[in-house]
Amino acid sequence: MTKQEQKEYLSGTIERITFHNPENGFCVLRVKVKGHKDLVTILGNVPSVSVGEYIKCSGLWHNDRNHGKQFKADFLKSVPPDTLEGIEKYLGSGLIRGIGQHFAKKLVVAFKEKVLDGAIILFKIKLYGQGTIFCT
Repeated sequence: MTKQEQKEYLSGTIERITFHNPENGFCVLRVKVKGHKDLVTILGNVPSVSVGEYIKCSGLWHNDRNHGKQFKADFLKSVPPDTLEGIEKYLGSGLIRGIGQHFAKKLVVAFKEKVLDGAIILFKIKLYGQGTIFCT
């Protein structure tokens, strides 16, 4: 194995899902990776994926003639976000019907990191009108 072919490990927050095939899990992701100025394109397989999720992957760099530098992951694992910014993007990504970017921001402001705890959403939020939150 040459230096160029050594397996590397990357982790970061999914900023955009360029492509995802739910039948076989193949995906093309744009990820914010610490230490990289621009978003990194990651190719891999994962059953389901959402914007705002944090991923960990291992694989090799590849320079595609048409699409440029890409990271081909042979292992890719996504985990729910743990930062407020990540949680807001995750909730506002359309994953949960009825929660858009605006409402996701209000939820994160009201409940911080605990917003992903289903019990808080079920028992502490009452919705009145469109987009108005009253916390009890």
